[in-house]
Amino acid sequence: MKKSFKEFRMTIVCSILLILCLALAIFCGMNHQTRRMIIALVLSSIALLLLTTRFKMIFFDDGIMIYQWKVITLLPSFIDYNDIHSMEKMSKHKVLIHHIHDTTIYVFNSDAFIQTYQQVNHENI
Repeated sequence: MKKSFKEFRMTIVCSILLILCLALAIFCGMNHQTRRMIIALVLSSIALLLLTTRFKMIFFDDGIMIYQWKVITLLPSFIDYNDIHSMEKMSKHKVLIHHIHDTTIYVFNSDAFIQTYQQVNHENI
């Protein structure tokens, strides 16, 4: 089973970056600043690429790949199902995973995330 959920925080950040870069490109285009407009369009395409392809938490057959903050960057981490003690819903978008460490993750639908974990966990038992 392979099911994925978008990471809530980085989706919002990438959406804001995309809007800002497109606004900057339009502004530079109206002021006839071609080089800056091209740079803004390249940055907006990078933000769009990040928005559509990255930052997905994926349920695999043997574990979950999530994103955790490490110092100043958001890095993927793999948690084996055997290491997870429990999951609890903190709010509509926030889930607390109790494993070796307590990890807080943000998803668009925390209920569906926990349901998927329970289904996968029962299939592995």
